[in-house]
Amino acid sequence: MTPPSATLRKAPQFYQYVVSPIMLYVRVPQRNVELSATNQSAAFHRCAGVYLNLELDFDNTYSTTSMSDRNPKATAEEYRNIQSMPPQSHAVINGSFDRDPARSIWTTFCVNSEGNQPTASLRATRPFIAILDDFYDILGPSAELEDKRLTIELAGVYIQETNEVFFTSNRMNTPDQSEHPFPCYTNFSKIGQAGKASYEWQILKPPSQSFVLANGGTSYNGKVLMAVQGYRLDVPSSLITVDPITLQSEVLLNSFFGRPFNSINDVAVLMRPGVRPMDLGHQWIFFTDPPYGYYQGFKEYPRLPSQVYAFHPPSGSIRVVADGFQRPNGIVFSPDMLTCYITDTGFASSDPEDARPLDGSRPGTIYAYDIVHSPDGADHQIHPPALTNRRLFAFTDCGMPDGIKCDTKGNVYAGCFDGVHVWNKHGALVGKILLGLDVPSSKGVPEGRGCANLVFVPGGLLMFAEDKAYLATIQAKGALLEEASQKFVFDK
Repeated sequence: MTPPSATLRKAPQFYQYVVSPIMLYVRVPQRNVELSATNQSAAFHRCAGVYLNLELDFDNTYSTTSMSDRNPKATAEEYRNIQSMPPQSHAVINGSFDRDPARSIWTTFCVNSEGNQPTASLRATRPFIAILDDFYDILGPSAELEDKRLTIELAGVYIQETNEVFFTSNRMNTPDQSEHPFPCYTNFSKIGQAGKASYEWQILKPPSQSFVLANGGTSYNGKVLMAVQGYRLDVPSSLITVDPITLQSEVLLNSFFGRPFNSINDVAVLMRPGVRPMDLGHQWIFFTDPPYGYYQGFKEYPRLPSQVYAFHPPSGSIRVVADGFQRPNGIVFSPDMLTCYITDTGFASSDPEDARPLDGSRPGTIYAYDIVHSPDGADHQIHPPALTNRRLFAFTDCGMPDGIKCDTKGNVYAGCFDGVHVWNKHGALVGKILLGLDVPSSKGVPEGRGCANLVFVPGGLLMFAEDKAYLATIQAKGALLEEASQKFVFDK
């Protein structure tokens, strides 16, 4: 059934119905599809190979009925939280349009001759956005997203032994220095098991006086390894490990040949392929060191460029492995330990004197590098690992990529300004996990929430956004996770 007053334009394997103010896209690969009017809510649906993009300004919408052996009702229920947005749906936008680069595609608006800005023509109604079919395999059937209000979260580290997530908050200011020695601080907390089916969140006492303004982190030989920014010259920026049981800490590194680091942001552990995980001699700690601390007012002027470093704890060897960034931020290795991904968050300058602190002409980019490992049996001080063949892996359409992780299939996940974006190992954007669709918005367009960082836990992906943590129950497994019999869940 063709909607009233519709016109049909045909392209190879793609049919576009245009009814103002309706934009209806249907891709039908070898299927017979019947369009019929219903009163369902507008959404993108994937049903037996059919993609439907519905944009309606009145009560009636249009659904698909597939004449195939597959049960469309079961499919709709199975993927009820997934919205399909194939690339064709936004390749051409009619008329004049614009968008704030710090906001999501859903906020794209049209501009008429009077300069008005009508409601955006694109809509998000589901938390999972499938751009390519591969995203359905990543999510699996019955993908769910739930949230829990916590303090302001920034980064998390999952510890297998205790089935806990240790995480840090964003920087907070306080005039009361009786409890915190400096005017700004971050909380160090954990979500741990309280019973057979419930978890509780608790703020922990800082492990040491050196543990000031912690940022990103990862697991390191059963311990929590944190990138600590420090405060001015009073407390140097450092790499600190924390025992998850005793909470005893140890400073692994705080100096580059006597020069203080700027404000270490994120950290990842490189292991030689085929080497046992607990073999310390073959592990290198890679970390990023942008000057955010200076521009945010809690560190001195940078003593070092914006660089990426590799550190070998057993020998103390330290070297620069990558430069040329505006703001190096998140870092992660592929599951085969042959590729390194680093985010550049130059999009956000954090300079209070910058007239455009969020600038779409600056990088919101993920770079990929090949990893050259030390030869077998080599002296690590003579033959350290290296990063070569720098190339642009991905550019995010919304803000910038912050924290970054990989799953066991090599897919890359990054926290962006509207949630988490997911690319396959070839750099193709396959989907998004939108956070904050419940946030009140203007013009009916979800403002959403940015995701600063994320961590894989058994059974899903835990994402940190402002004052909430979101848990996505998905099929993909984190590259750093071992087999676990118990899923990580929020208490009900």
